[in-house]
Amino acid sequence: MKKVLLLSALILSISITYSQQKKKKKTVIQPSSSSVYDSSDITKDSKWIAKFKLQGKVYNVYLKHQKELSSEQTAADTLLQYHFVYQNARYSVLQIPKYSTIDGKISAEGSYKVKGDTLITSVNYYDPYHGGNLTTKYVPDKQSWFREINYVMKGIDTDTVSNRYIKTAKMNVPYSGKN
Repeated sequence: MKKVLLLSALILSISITYSQQKKKKKTVIQPSSSSVYDSSDITKDSKWIAKFKLQGKVYNVYLKHQKELSSEQTAADTLLQYHFVYQNARYSVLQIPKYSTIDGKISAEGSYKVKGDTLITSVNYYDPYHGGNLTTKYVPDKQSWFREINYVMKGIDTDTVSNRYIKTAKMNVPYSGKN
């Protein structure tokens, strides 16, 4: 009787151990087709123009002709943008305009440079009411996005630029008769 109880206890412990070690079927959830990662900023018509390294992180720069224009632009206008992309990702971490026109006149011009571990962007905006130069400095953060550390906005005297640019509108003030 002792042998039967010992044998049944042994078989029971082995079967319990074996059943606990069975691998369960894992369910894998597939992302939907409307996932945020399906849409890509960088497409086949994007032109790779540069590669640089900031704080050990590699970034690529693409030049892209944007098809989605701003509300003031017409189909005859142009919008070229720099897209800064972390390594081989398909989405940009920063975008600045390189060249933009409204009604055939230049509305924005931009450039960038890398100085040490800092990305410096400079964009000239030509607007009839409040044009200016915006210079911004960025450093990469832990997730490889750019963090703004400094910016400076300066006005532009549009009287000194050619007629290819949008000029500041002149305000006519009625003469009051007093000096």
